[in-house]
Amino acid sequence: MTIKERFTAVILDCETHMKSVSNKLIYHIAWVRGDIRSPNKPRRYREFYVREFLPFRFWEHTYPNKDTGRRSFWKNDSRAHSVQQTALAKPHLIKSWNEIVERLNYDLSVADGFGTYNWAFDASAIDITNRKLHHKGIMRNLDIPKFCLMDWYVTKVINRDYFLFIDKLSKEDKTAYLSKSGKNLGHSAEVMARYMMQDPNYKESHLALDDATVEMELLENAMLRTDKFKEWKKDFLNNPRPVSWQSVKARLTAIQKTEKRKKA
Repeated sequence: MTIKERFTAVILDCETHMKSVSNKLIYHIAWVRGDIRSPNKPRRYREFYVREFLPFRFWEHTYPNKDTGRRSFWKNDSRAHSVQQTALAKPHLIKSWNEIVERLNYDLSVADGFGTYNWAFDASAIDITNRKLHHKGIMRNLDIPKFCLMDWYVTKVINRDYFLFIDKLSKEDKTAYLSKSGKNLGHSAEVMARYMMQDPNYKESHLALDDATVEMELLENAMLRTDKFKEWKKDFLNNPRPVSWQSVKARLTAIQKTEKRKKA
């Protein structure tokens, strides 16, 4: 019996404010830690609401008013009531940002890699949140290999087999795999989860722990084959790259995208 190489990863998801001066400040954050090569082993789940950014004023959407030169009120974020209701019903999950970062640093200290589905977004949100309170970013100084799961899925999973799958779908089911604009094939975690589950009706909850749990499954699913794990570890781990929606629209093969990625 061949023993699989162990690899403990932390995969994180965060929910942020938007459409205001509070854009990308995190109010809800969660992560899952576990051995991605052994999906049946226990997982550690962490979930927190950020005390500093729950107050109602952070939920006000604003716009730059050309007449006054200031930002004007537009509307209240539709998520505000349900988020605050949920958070207040679970006060043990409401922690200061400093406490959350301390817990994250501990879990990272016993992991081999740290990633998110959309690394560029989540990493910048963490830095923006930390700068709001402490005037400095923290992601660059984390001493752990980092990765972007979307980088892997766009480059490797959206391939000829994927396009064959899409082309066999009914017109109705195919819409579940389109981008938000409906003009192109999507590559979000929600779309990739639908593909993994073979369920066009799956919808993200947009709750940090739920989404981090699904993204951990996406990571585990991608790493089940030893050859894929070795390739990911060699070329994608500690080398997160931005992805191109044009490459998905053009239906480039995994080989073509891998070559473009190497040259980028």
